[in-house]
Amino acid sequence: MKSLASCIRSLVSRSLVPRALELALAAPPSLSPLLTDQAYALFLKSGHPLHPFLSTPLISRSAKNGDFSRSSLFLSDTLSPDTVAFNALISGFASFRRPEPALALFDELRLQGLCPDVYTFSSLVKACGSVWENEIVHGVCLKYGFSSGAYVVSGLVENYARGGEVGAAEKCFEECEGVDNVVWGAMVSGYVWNGEFECAKELFVDMRGLELEVNEYSMTAVLGALLDGREGGQVHGFGLKMGLLSGCSLHLSNSIMHMYSRCGNQADAVKAFDEIPEPDVVSWSERIFAACDGVEASKLFKLLHSKGVAVNEFTVINLLSQIIDVEFLNLGKQIHALSFKRGHIQLVSVGNALISLYGKWGQIVDAMLVFDEMCLPDPISWNSLVAAYSENHLLCQCLETFSKMRSCWVLPNNYALASILEVVAHSNLQELAAQIHSLMIKYGLMFDDSMVSALITAYGKCNRVDQSRKIFSTLDQIKALHLNSLLVTFMSTGYHDDALVLFQKTWHSSIAVDSTTLSILLKACGVLTDLEQGRTIHCLSIKNGFDQDSFIESAIVDVYCKCGSIIDAEKAYKNILRANLVAQNAMMMGYAQHGCDREVMKLFHEMSQVGLRPDEITYLAVLHSCCHAGLVEEGQTSLNSMLELDGVFPSVEHYTCVIDLLGRVGLMEDAKRMIDTMPMNPDARIWQILLSACHLHGDVDLGNLAGRKLLELQPENDSAYVLLSNINAAAGNWSTASELRRQMKEKMLVKEPGSSWIQVNGTLNFFFADDQSHPDRERILMKLRELYGQMLSRRESEPGCASSVELIC
Repeated sequence: MKSLASCIRSLVSRSLVPRALELALAAPPSLSPLLTDQAYALFLKSGHPLHPFLSTPLISRSAKNGDFSRSSLFLSDTLSPDTVAFNALISGFASFRRPEPALALFDELRLQGLCPDVYTFSSLVKACGSVWENEIVHGVCLKYGFSSGAYVVSGLVENYARGGEVGAAEKCFEECEGVDNVVWGAMVSGYVWNGEFECAKELFVDMRGLELEVNEYSMTAVLGALLDGREGGQVHGFGLKMGLLSGCSLHLSNSIMHMYSRCGNQADAVKAFDEIPEPDVVSWSERIFAACDGVEASKLFKLLHSKGVAVNEFTVINLLSQIIDVEFLNLGKQIHALSFKRGHIQLVSVGNALISLYGKWGQIVDAMLVFDEMCLPDPISWNSLVAAYSENHLLCQCLETFSKMRSCWVLPNNYALASILEVVAHSNLQELAAQIHSLMIKYGLMFDDSMVSALITAYGKCNRVDQSRKIFSTLDQIKALHLNSLLVTFMSTGYHDDALVLFQKTWHSSIAVDSTTLSILLKACGVLTDLEQGRTIHCLSIKNGFDQDSFIESAIVDVYCKCGSIIDAEKAYKNILRANLVAQNAMMMGYAQHGCDREVMKLFHEMSQVGLRPDEITYLAVLHSCCHAGLVEEGQTSLNSMLELDGVFPSVEHYTCVIDLLGRVGLMEDAKRMIDTMPMNPDARIWQILLSACHLHGDVDLGNLAGRKLLELQPENDSAYVLLSNINAAAGNWSTASELRRQMKEKMLVKEPGSSWIQVNGTLNFFFADDQSHPDRERILMKLRELYGQMLSRRESEPGCASSVELIC
């Protein structure tokens, strides 16, 4: 710096002041401010006029640093400033999104008789921060005939699209003279920002059809529209073919990584990262986002730190997003501490991520502290805190925060209202759900598909299925999201028939069903044991290309198992190409329900070979199988090895299976001992199972104990009274049996009759014990007599058949 300063003084001493100022302006940015001030002071002292060729870099340098008072002073000191000098200051205002002073400067430019050029208007467009500001600048561009230039149009398109005005953006795009890849890239980005992914992909294809040059920016834009890893792979391959990645474009490579991670294809994201010669902090942030769990993310962060890469807020946010299990909560707190140390905690985006993290894992106090320490919480901050209370079912705090949010003039968005709807539905508060409904109408959110969907679901959870139907019926355009919400409502409230009827009514409309729709319908078929409809939905999944979706694969196996078609279930299971734990569990549970115990154990032992790790559902299937087969030792061994071998904590359902197993084989004391040593309190189902086993084996004392425990939990349980009465009657305790019958009458409890049903030609036929009202009763009895005769004949011809045919009938 000393040598440079001496050169400047030497030039000044030789009366070469303009040259000295040029030299000061050419200095590195870290040295320039001081040298520029010194040289400019000498320049003014010398009396030389400040011509535009000298003032323009002065204006540009100070404007880029946000020092507009100094840059405005440089412009006013300029002798006969030209358009370029004005453009330098307008561009500075644009960089800081300040349209008002930019437009005022534009008016001054015109008053001085200067002609604005394309750079003037492109800077004005860049300065706009809202739609109405963009409309003003758009009008100015139209007035002066600069509304069709590529850079001006691309800016207008981007501004309209960022403000959600896709129609206005499309109009600008269509009015553009000539075909330019910059404008097309801006329109593709605009569609992506507004969730119009199909339009973005179609425009990109049209762009290729017109043989427009595809650069890294248009490639990056279309990558944001891809939600399918296969499509992303095609675009990635196209980029490689066109040589767009040969120049090692970090921006494009990072976008490719993000696309793969967003599509759930972490392996390709990692591969894309490995191909980057010198990854920057964004690359590392995307690599952390692609991590499979918190452990890998933590290791990557340590590696990044060891390489001396300075983390930014995106690294921190991606790290926090990888904490998908409560066991990694301490890692989140360490990241919080690091953010505080590095100053990232002052950034609203980091604070919002921390609020979401703490809320997700029930650390409400920490979430509140982060929020309270934020200088200027934005709407996302408020919405995140509302969501945190909602996730933890804290209704009062949720509503209180929502009220404060509105009093601070922060408009609630769909995320906040959806969170409140969720906690209101969980609390079954119909009046509050109706109030939120009114707010949605007030804020114009009834045009938001996701909000309408949430409202349908909320009313369903509040047992207002009629209101859910009403909202659905008033929709002008029904989408898959709406259909899925009503289907889920029907399923959760027991209207399984209505779910299938609704789908049949809407199938011929233009609704594009998705994998969620089909998986819900398959579940309904399984509940109703409707094999015919299940096969129809299976065919639809193949026709629509969803048959290889992991959720659909498992749902197809499950529906065939529940409908009793184990052969179809096996065929569907064998057609699965990739290891699928949910489908494997469904197949194992189906085998267990059908008594195929060997097949259950075979699949269980094959899991490690295909890279699957058993979970709680897997062990539930194994225990069900052991229970049905009476395999006591195997069942107890499986229960004891769950935690030790696979880290699966046994739940009350697992203990229920083993207690049922012990009760079936008559090991009553062992069953009671297991109940006493359970790590959780036994529920009503466990006492019911023990009571049934006592009735089967005639254990009066233990039966009375189980009955008392069951009635404490379920005082209106009619079957408990019946079983207790029968146990005591069989043991000759007539007074106790009579007292139990008297209590039943006093409480007006009636034993619910046994029932069964079957669907024939789309009609459900119900049968109840001692019921003779079925219209086809005589035909049914004739068929039963025919089957009875066949069974008698088979018993006589095959000695191995059951000897007590009468009991089977």
